Amino acid sequence: MKSSPCHPGSRPAALHQIHALLAAALLCGCAATKAPKPAPALPAAPGPHPIVGTWSWTLPGKSCAETWQYRANGTRQGTSGEEVTQGSYEIPRVPGLLGFYRLTETVTTSNGKRDCSGDLHQNPEDGATESVTRFIQFSPQRDQFIVCKAESLQACFGPLKRVPD
Repeated sequence: MKSSPCHPGSRPAALHQIHALLAAALLCGCAATKAPKPAPALPAAPGPHPIVGTWSWTLPGKSCAETWQYRANGTRQGTSGEEVTQGSYEIPRVPGLLGFYRLTETVTTSNGKRDCSGDLHQNPEDGATESVTRFIQFSPQRDQFIVCKAESLQACFGPLKRVPD
């Protein structure tokens, strides 16, 4: 029988070994690509709410500034003119369908002085706690937000701007 380069029986033994090794490597490579991939890492715990931080704004036509500080533990401090208040707040992790967060704040202490609007709020230590619900909407960069009476842009003020740490 004549040897032919196309007939496998005609190849020298060394060539058979090389082909066998290449075939084995190819099979291992295919098996490795089909092996199950490791489970993805669990998502990181969510960071603080975007409201956490210090925010400020100045009333139009006035030099009086309001500053609101929201802490991750659900407490807040506000200064407006001569008034200083402490309190708590609640806000959901995600906004409602219209893009507003429902923010409920309760003032627990006040120094009893007038705010930027000239209003005088009762001191909660005298037995009158004051809770207010507002609706806020953040800018896309989350460095500003507006405050509204309802989930609408009809009666809003702001924007409050994030104060750098």
